[in-house]
Amino acid sequence: MTSTTSSHAGAPFAHMLRSAVLPSALVGLVPVVLFAVTDGVKGAWSAGLGWAVALLFFASGMFLMSRLVRSASPHAFFAVAMTVYLGQVIGLLLFLIAFHGRDWIHGKGLGVAALVVTIVWQVFAMRAMRTARIPVYDESAIRPGEGS
Repeated sequence: MTSTTSSHAGAPFAHMLRSAVLPSALVGLVPVVLFAVTDGVKGAWSAGLGWAVALLFFASGMFLMSRLVRSASPHAFFAVAMTVYLGQVIGLLLFLIAFHGRDWIHGKGLGVAALVVTIVWQVFAMRAMRTARIPVYDESAIRPGEGS
């Protein structure tokens, strides 16, 4: 194991969070600046809101998964993952209800910024998972002469 890994089951999520948050935050500022130049304060504010919501959405999910997944049991993992996802969807729904139809929001700016953060987050999270040296099984649990 390398220094980026830990012995608990949530370690991959913590590693993915650390690897994806900074690139997503930095690249997500590009639409904020772009919409500030093209559409003024309303565009910048809306793109900034989309940037913040997307970052909060993905970071909170990874953070909660890294803290709550303590068992390698597929049943426990699935239960925690579905609970976290349900909480995120409810939070996003409340956000959409609160900001739907507001005249001070530039919908295109909000959407483009959220989309940029989403794409960059997914790319860097998947890259982190593929390059991490995190074992998918416990080597000490395999005894010589067993298995195939």
